[in-house]
Amino acid sequence: MCSGPPVASSIDVNGNRDARRQETVPLVDTSVVRSASSCVIELMRVGAKQGVFLAVLTTLASSVQAQRADRHVYLDNQGVVRWRDDKQEVTLFGANYVLPTASDYRAAGYLHADRKKMIDEDMAQFARMGWDGLRLTFWGDWEASDSAGNLIANGHLDLQDYLIAQARERGIYMLFSPIQLYGSNWPDALSDTSPPGFGRHFGKARMGTDPAALAAQVNYLRQILNHVNRYTGLALKDEPAILFIELVNEPWHHPENLEGSIRYINALTDAVRSTGCNKLVFYNVSQDFRIGEAIRRSKAQGITFGWYPTGLNSSHELVGNYLRGTDAYPDMLRPELARLPRIVYEFDSPDLRTGYMYPAMARTFRAVGAQFAAMFAYDMLQTASRNLGWQTHYLNLVYTPRKAMSAIIAVEVMHRLPRMRSYGSYPENTRFGDFHVSYDGDLGELVARDAFLYAGSTRAAPPDPAALRRIAGYGSSPVVTYDGEGIYFLDKVRPGVWRLEVYPDAVPVRDPFEPPSPDKVVTRAISRAWFMTITLADLGDRFSVQRMNGGGQAVPKGLPDGRGRSQAGRSEGGRFAVTPGVYVLSASGPVDPGTLPARVGQIGFTEYHAPPADSLPPAAQPLAAPEYLAERPAELRVRVVDGTPPDSAVLFLRPTAGALYSGFTLHPAGGYVYAAAVPATALREGPHEFVVTLFRGDSTVTLPGGLHLKPTEWDYSGRASWTLNVVGPATPLRLFDPGQDATRLAFTRIGDAGRRGLFRVTLSEITGQPVFHFELPVDARGGSPPDYTASLVIEDRIKARQETIAGTVALHVRLRGLGERQILHVTLMEDDGTSWTAAVPVDSAWREPAVPLTDFTIGRGVLLPEGFPGEWNYWVGPATGRGGGGDRPRLDRVERLQLSLRREDVGGAAVSPGSYGVEVESIILGFGRLTDQGSRR
Repeated sequence: MCSGPPVASSIDVNGNRDARRQETVPLVDTSVVRSASSCVIELMRVGAKQGVFLAVLTTLASSVQAQRADRHVYLDNQGVVRWRDDKQEVTLFGANYVLPTASDYRAAGYLHADRKKMIDEDMAQFARMGWDGLRLTFWGDWEASDSAGNLIANGHLDLQDYLIAQARERGIYMLFSPIQLYGSNWPDALSDTSPPGFGRHFGKARMGTDPAALAAQVNYLRQILNHVNRYTGLALKDEPAILFIELVNEPWHHPENLEGSIRYINALTDAVRSTGCNKLVFYNVSQDFRIGEAIRRSKAQGITFGWYPTGLNSSHELVGNYLRGTDAYPDMLRPELARLPRIVYEFDSPDLRTGYMYPAMARTFRAVGAQFAAMFAYDMLQTASRNLGWQTHYLNLVYTPRKAMSAIIAVEVMHRLPRMRSYGSYPENTRFGDFHVSYDGDLGELVARDAFLYAGSTRAAPPDPAALRRIAGYGSSPVVTYDGEGIYFLDKVRPGVWRLEVYPDAVPVRDPFEPPSPDKVVTRAISRAWFMTITLADLGDRFSVQRMNGGGQAVPKGLPDGRGRSQAGRSEGGRFAVTPGVYVLSASGPVDPGTLPARVGQIGFTEYHAPPADSLPPAAQPLAAPEYLAERPAELRVRVVDGTPPDSAVLFLRPTAGALYSGFTLHPAGGYVYAAAVPATALREGPHEFVVTLFRGDSTVTLPGGLHLKPTEWDYSGRASWTLNVVGPATPLRLFDPGQDATRLAFTRIGDAGRRGLFRVTLSEITGQPVFHFELPVDARGGSPPDYTASLVIEDRIKARQETIAGTVALHVRLRGLGERQILHVTLMEDDGTSWTAAVPVDSAWREPAVPLTDFTIGRGVLLPEGFPGEWNYWVGPATGRGGGGDRPRLDRVERLQLSLRREDVGGAAVSPGSYGVEVESIILGFGRLTDQGSRR
C-alpha cells in the first residue's frame, strides 16, 4: 500500500471546512483499498508458496488488467491519436466530474454525503452507461495551491486521487485539466475568501501576461504532475489512465500578440515536459479561434474546444426544436487547425432534458474530427434529485433517464461514426449510420445488429434480433414494452440468459433549471412495480425472472428463500412485474448464480446503486393546453406524483367568474399521467380554473393548495389553482404578452453581461398595460450590432389552436417607435428553422397595424438562445427543400416569434442610446376578415 507525506488540510474529506485548522492524515490510511492489480500480484506470491494453481491466478490477473484503463496512445503523423497496441483510432466519450472541488464539493457537504462513496456510485454509473472518458476538472489553482503555485495536499487533492484510482479501475480514460482560472466559489459561495490558490490571487485576466502569475502556473504544474497518488502509488505524470493534459481551462486569449501567446503556451508545455511527463498536451482554441495560429506554432500538440448550442443559464427549461443548431461546427475546420488532434473538453445542451440532442452533437463532433468528448458536468447520484451542482446542466443516469439514454447513444456515435464525414443539414441529417434523431418523437436511437438503444419510445425494429447483445431504453419498443418511467438495460449473458437492470421512475416535480437549493427536490426517484414485456426469441414467452439485487442490497449467494434456490418467478407471454434492481432472465428456468460471470462489462454482475429515498407529499403538475375551443369536448391531463398511486382522483373545473366546481374522474393514462374527459357542455367561453383531488383510504388532498378538503365542500377555502382559457373559433390568439412573456425571451448575446437581454418592461401611459421596451444596443463608441433579436417560443399556443389555425389572416402588432422612421422585423419561425419575415415601419405614435400573413416572405431567422462560445451559426435559413416558389408559411408548425432591430435600417445616421427601437404592447394573431386598427389612441 502506497504511503505519502503528512497531509496539511483546511478541508477534510467529509467536507468540514475550517480555514484556521491544520490536520495531519496518518501515513497509512486504513480505508484505502489496494488496487486490483496489487491484490492479484500478492495473491500470486502467496499462492506460489502454498502451491495454489498459478495458472488460475494468472488468468485472474489478465482479466483485471483488461478491465483497467492502462493502454497507451500515440499521435500519428496525420494528427490522429491512436492506441499503441493495435493502432486503432482513439474515440472516448463521457463527462466532466467535479466532486473533488468547487460547487460540487460543497453540494455534497450540504447533504452531509460521504464523498468517497459518491465517487464509487458515480463511477459505477459512468461504467453502466458505457462511458470510457472523464475530464478531471480540478480547481487546484484555487483550492489546492498557494499564491505561488505550491501544491497543498489537502482533502481536495485526496478526493482527486481517489477519483483517479476508481475511474482507472472502471476502464475510464482521462483528460486532466488542473487549472480552471474561473472562481471556484461560483455560484453559492461568492463571498468566501478562503481559497488560498494563485487563481484567486492573480485572477483570470493576468494569467497569460503577468510574469509572477506565469511562474505560479509553471510551479504548480510541475508539482501536481510529480504528485504521487496515495491510492495507486503512481505520480500523476505516470498515471496510464490520464492520456491528455489540458494546460489551462478557457484562458484569456491574446491573439493580437502572436509571439507572446506562443511563449505562454510553450512555457506551460515546458513545465509539463520538465517532469518527464510524455502525455499529449492540449490547449483551448474555442474561447477565441484567432488563437489557432499561435497554437499551431507552439509546442502544444492538440486543441480543446467547447460547445453549448442552446446557450447557458436560461433559468428555465427550454422548449422547441434545437436540432438546426447542431448541423455543423465550421470553425473547427479552419486550415491552421487541420493537423491538430481535437478534444471536446465541455459540451451540453443546457436547459434541456431531450433524447435527441446528444447523438446529434456527437455526430458533429465526429464530423470535425473530435476523438474525446466530455459533457459538462455530471450530476452526482446523491445530489441529482436537486440538480444542486450546476444550474444550467442536468444529467444523471437515474434522474434524467431520457437524456442519459441519449448520452449512452452518443457514446456509440463516437465509437461507430468515422471522422471528418459530413452528414448534411437538417432535416436530412436526422439519420446517420445506424442512428436516428427525432424532435417530434423526442427520440434518439441506435438500431444495429448488435445493439438496440433508444431514448424515447420507438417503433423501430432491430434488423437481426438474434444477433443483439445489448438493449437499453427509456420508454417502449418492439422488443421491450415498459410502463415505468426509468431507464433499463438488458445484457446478453449467453444464449437464453439475459441480465436485466431496472432503475426507479424519474418523475419531475419542479423546473430543474431554476436556481437550485439543497431544500428543493426537482425530480423524484420513485420505486414502483410496473409490467414489462420482453420479446426475444432465445427467451421465449415463459422465461424465469430471478431477482439478484435491488434497492442497493445484494442478494446473498446462500439464496434468499432458504431452500437453496434464488427467488424466481416466470413470465406469462413475456410479461412480468418488475421493481428496480438486477434480474437474470432465463429460458430454461432459474440459473445457478455460480455459473454467472462476475462482471458485465465494467460493472459487477449484481452491482446496483439505488438513489437516496425521499419523502415528499403528493404533488400534481398540469399538462393541459393554455387554451381550448368552446363547446368542444376536451381531454385534460395532469401528472400525479406520489410514492404510491391514489385510489382515485378527480379533476374539478369551473369558470373563474364565481361558478361552482364540476368534477370529472381522472383515469390512468400511462405512468404518472391521468386524464379527464370533459364534455363540451362544461367548456363555455371564458377563463377557467381547475384543481385536482386525490383520494386514498379516508384521506383527501386537493392540489395545488394541499388542503385536505374537496373543493365542493362548504368550508373549502383554497385559492390556489391552475388556469386555462376557453375560446371561440375566431377569438384572436395572443402570441406576445410582455407581462407574462418577458422572462421567457431569448436574446442576441451582447457580451457576457447581455446574455439575458437588454430590455425593460414598462406600463403604457394610455392603456396601463405592460409594454416591452426594446432598443438597438449602443456601446460607448456609438457602435451597435448588425442585428438584435428577441425570440419567444409560442409552440404551445399554436398547437392549442390547431383546429382553426388555418383561418388566421393577419398579425396585429400594437406598438410605437422610439423615434421617427423606424422598423421592427417580425419573424415567424417554423420548427425546422424555416422563417417568414415582415417589416413593420413605425413612428412615435401608438398604432396597431394589421400585417397580412401574405406579406410574410421567406427570410432568415436567428438561432436563439445563441450558442456558446463563438457566433458562427447565428442566422438560420430555410430547411432543405423549403423556401422555393409556391412555398407558404406552415402555421401549424410555427414554433417561435422573433422581433428584430437591425443596424442596416438606420442607414448612415448616428444612433445614441435609446434613440432607435420600439415599445410593443401586444402581438395578436387574428382570424377572419382583415382589419387595420392603425388610428391613434
